[in-house]
Amino acid sequence: MDTHGRDCRNAILGFVGAWVLASCGGGGGGAASPTPTGPTVSGNGFAPTAGSGDTSAYLPNAAGDQWRFNYTTTDASAAAPFGVTELAVNGTKAIQGATATVFTFTNPTAASGGYDEYLGYSGGGVTALGNTDPTDILSPSIVPYVQMLFPVQLGQVSSLTGQDLPGGHDASGHPITYDLTQTIENVDFEPVDVPAGSFANALKQTTTISGTATDQGQSVAFSGTDTAWFVPGIGQVKDSTTAASNGTTISTSAELRGYGVNGRQHGLGPIGDVVATLEPDGCQAAQAGVPAVGSDGSDFLVVADACAVTNGVVTTNWTGTLVGPDGTVGATFPITTPAAPNSSGPGILHAAVAFDGTNYLVAFEDDRTLAGGAYIDTVVVSRTGSIVAGPTTIELSQYDGMNYSNNEALAYDGANYLLVYGAAYLGLVDGPQLAGVFLSPSTGLPNGAPFPISTTAGGEHTNPAVAFDGTHFLVAWVEAGTTPSGLNAVRVATSGAILDASPIRLFDGSASDVTQPCCDLEPTVSFDGTNYLVAYRDQRGAGNTAGDASVSAARVSTAGALLDGSATTPGIVVSSSKTQPVGRVRSVFSNGVHWIVWESGSMQQLSGARVSPAGAVSGTWAAGMTVVPAQNVTEYPAIGASSTGAYLAWLRRAPAPSTLTALAGLPIFSSGP
Repeated sequence: MDTHGRDCRNAILGFVGAWVLASCGGGGGGAASPTPTGPTVSGNGFAPTAGSGDTSAYLPNAAGDQWRFNYTTTDASAAAPFGVTELAVNGTKAIQGATATVFTFTNPTAASGGYDEYLGYSGGGVTALGNTDPTDILSPSIVPYVQMLFPVQLGQVSSLTGQDLPGGHDASGHPITYDLTQTIENVDFEPVDVPAGSFANALKQTTTISGTATDQGQSVAFSGTDTAWFVPGIGQVKDSTTAASNGTTISTSAELRGYGVNGRQHGLGPIGDVVATLEPDGCQAAQAGVPAVGSDGSDFLVVADACAVTNGVVTTNWTGTLVGPDGTVGATFPITTPAAPNSSGPGILHAAVAFDGTNYLVAFEDDRTLAGGAYIDTVVVSRTGSIVAGPTTIELSQYDGMNYSNNEALAYDGANYLLVYGAAYLGLVDGPQLAGVFLSPSTGLPNGAPFPISTTAGGEHTNPAVAFDGTHFLVAWVEAGTTPSGLNAVRVATSGAILDASPIRLFDGSASDVTQPCCDLEPTVSFDGTNYLVAYRDQRGAGNTAGDASVSAARVSTAGALLDGSATTPGIVVSSSKTQPVGRVRSVFSNGVHWIVWESGSMQQLSGARVSPAGAVSGTWAAGMTVVPAQNVTEYPAIGASSTGAYLAWLRRAPAPSTLTALAGLPIFSSGP
């Protein structure tokens, strides 16, 4: 049952109608229309009533089942070239003397917005019974026909021919008729990758349509091919269509991004607002901070810097919002007291969140009492959003001049938190330096003195990322303005000892193929139970266009060995395109894979990829899969992992000069049925 693909095949026929009018002249005169012999159809009909039924659940149709797709089209008449389409089971209806399952298809790229599809199920197969698509001018003449046979096996499913089928009228009222042949065939079982997951044994089904349309004795040929992939227990996961006539070809594609079958959600969940108005118009003096996400193993805490305008007075404060494992948004509560922002402060503020098994610790920057800089404060927050301890000022944040999208990183080792941050002179080398300090989980206060992590004199040492492997930490950071510049990492013991005599070099900013200013690398670290994965924005070979980059990654063992690539060669190519703008990169390990998400397209959308513990990248997306479709400004992704899934949050801004900003998010569920 090609539920989503039916939109594509219907479009083949809809496209032809417009081409016929253009090719045959519409009401442009010509010979009189031949007398039609009357429409005839052979080969159609219902699937057998008896049979094994859909024992492998290739075609789920239970109430509440739903599917979400990344949909693209080259049709110039479409409302948009890309959209997230949805398909949902919507009850039953009596159609052609049979009880049909109603599938409601929502498509923001179509002028109609979508339609209903009718499919009849029996023990022997699935029968197409029609639809409400206004562009589908021929299905009413050829339904019913067999869409799938049970048991599912390779070979022809159905074939039909139609002659003199009515296709409406041209601009002068002359009738248009169609002759066509349609064949549906199961051609293979093969692996397929889509945003919702990687599947080893998908059924590949092709539908071919060919024929001619005739208007006033003049004919134009048309053809189309639709290829759809189905996975047991899930349904359709991918669709690709081409339609051609009169020298014009239109292509569409659909890739499953998320689905809910039998009451369980999988893949990318629905996009929604965490805080609809994080920053209203009138907050020109403020700038929403970079969000952070942590998890208690089930639920999530999303932290962001909010702004309000009351009687013309602007105030800002850090807030927290609780989010359930299914993405349900709970209470939003203040972490700090609202106060006037510091107009001479560093601008964008940063935060980090971690969990100790009982409470969250939030480390955040506060610029409201310090001109030209910011303090790092901490606050202990309960699972229910109560403030347990703090806010307490811990340290002065050494603001970096590179405007990176994070200045602090936080991880928990079972006894203490390790806070990594840019610090001033620590007594060893001139700096700013990258420093670490252990914090008490009960109070958020330091357990011991800060200690240096980077020891290179001069330059910037910032943009840290950290993860804990159960024994040691791995800290990655950017060296900018130093020799050599680039991306370094070291292992840190729970005592604070640096375990690597020389930093692990992941990116050499002095390499000849780095032609942009170094080093806006945006590193992120996740641990999969065996190795670390360090992902980053890779400028190597990207040319001189500011912002263009790819995304690369490398595994690092718990012994400190670089397992992939070198400082001059990417080990794992996460995205291969070097002609796309790339910004902040974030990752977590969840449900057996590393989820990597990054800003792309001049910060208008979020792209992503999945990387296995073995370093394999799923899919064939040169610039990554689309995780959040392009909008005006979509930036600063933050992601946290629970025991069952992950949650992704980001800022969504309105077009300038508006400052309206929302904190948006989506859950990421496990793959598989």
